[in-house]
Amino acid sequence: MALYTAAQPIIVGGCRLPTPIGVISSGASESRASVILYDGMEKVVKNESLVVIRNKNGRDVLAICRGGRGMNDNVRTASFTPGIAYAKTGRSPSSVKEFYVFNLEIIGMIGENGLEQNKLIIAPTSLVEMYTSEDDPMKYLCRSDLTIGHYWAEPRWKVPVLKQYINYHIGIFGVTGSGKSYLARYEVIPLLRKAGYSVIIMDWKGSDYAPFFENVIPLDQVKIDDSTVLRYFSQLTRNFGYLEREENPVAIAVERALRRVEWRGRPPEEARNLIYQYAKATLQQNAGRIKAETLQLWLDRLDSSFELITEEEIERFLGTIEPWRIMTMAKERGVVVIDMSKGEKEQKLAAFYSIARYLKRLMENKQRLDVALVIDEGPQYAPWQPRGLERETTDIIIDLCALGRSYGLSIVILSQGMAGEIGLNAAVRRNLNTQFIGRIHPLDFEEAQKLAASYYISPENLLTLPEGHFYFLGRMNPSPTPLLISFQISEDKAR
Repeated sequence: MALYTAAQPIIVGGCRLPTPIGVISSGASESRASVILYDGMEKVVKNESLVVIRNKNGRDVLAICRGGRGMNDNVRTASFTPGIAYAKTGRSPSSVKEFYVFNLEIIGMIGENGLEQNKLIIAPTSLVEMYTSEDDPMKYLCRSDLTIGHYWAEPRWKVPVLKQYINYHIGIFGVTGSGKSYLARYEVIPLLRKAGYSVIIMDWKGSDYAPFFENVIPLDQVKIDDSTVLRYFSQLTRNFGYLEREENPVAIAVERALRRVEWRGRPPEEARNLIYQYAKATLQQNAGRIKAETLQLWLDRLDSSFELITEEEIERFLGTIEPWRIMTMAKERGVVVIDMSKGEKEQKLAAFYSIARYLKRLMENKQRLDVALVIDEGPQYAPWQPRGLERETTDIIIDLCALGRSYGLSIVILSQGMAGEIGLNAAVRRNLNTQFIGRIHPLDFEEAQKLAASYYISPENLLTLPEGHFYFLGRMNPSPTPLLISFQISEDKAR
């Protein structure tokens, strides 16, 4: 079935050609133009329709229709006209002066080896034709065996991807119900696997990925490194009762206990007691060198801290699966999911930080990873204004992005919001050089306006995108202008 059934295609020598829809209007440049539609084509041409401009000044130019307008001087509202007088009486004004226009966002000139930047002025009155489903204009974008989804209205038009920019990092944005998790699960992750990346998924809620993949590690089985555990305990106890810049013998004693006692894998009560007793013994070793009052103060603060470091808190960190084992599992099995559903936020951040530190250490040692780290609910890790452990996780995501471009680590972050209080930290977002933007939150309207100013994309359109529709833009997109993509979930994928 053809995509545009109302148009009458031209057939030459048995080959179907794009459908003529109009001509270029006055005021065209090398990068922008408008098409005046032929009579009746306003019922056929849609926002985001792909067209080819037969430029009289040079080669054919590929473009997208965006921002259509209906014009009729008889019913303009800036001043009173005879047409308005007709409308007031309930009669139809004359449509003699009625015409329809679409802005055209230029993708590029169709050259012998694919698309090239168009540097020639597009001549007024040049013919504009629209592709039908039997055509495949995606072939002009680039030659790639990697594709993601399809162009919004035609499942046959698979959208190609530039593989070399996968490790320039990816952001997926959209409100709840926009289809972010579906896009990640059924398109982005398979794309990463096909490109040769192993995938580690941080599933914040434990419901978007864990039920759909075989290799799942519960959060409480992940071994969190000692320094991260100490940082968590320090935040929990308000630095063990000491000021930030003050010498902290209690923290030193607890850190030594964490490093030297075999406490992981034991019952929570036993593990807590082992840490406490070792820390207490460490402090008491100073009995002959300090005043008795000072030693008692240390012990009191240790006791106060362990009133907060309960068995439940210790239980969060009894896991024994180290980050290197998670990495090995990902390499061997392709995809590993960390199910974070049963942990508190600080525990989740601590587990992520531990894994991220390991990946960072590998890259600092010049090791290429070929790994993708998928971070669901991105603002939980890198919010607009990070505090506490959020500041640590935000900073390490920035570091991973910087190193990942050289050592084959791709960061994929999903977020309901783009900017501000509902969005990602600005420094993190700047590192996401490929973005998929679905239906946005009204609080992101200002961000939508910036996008609209650059690409003729209506901000109102971004607020009302259907589920499963995303604008694809950035380094992985071979088109210089965003492409509206969608995707289909087969029964095999949905199982």
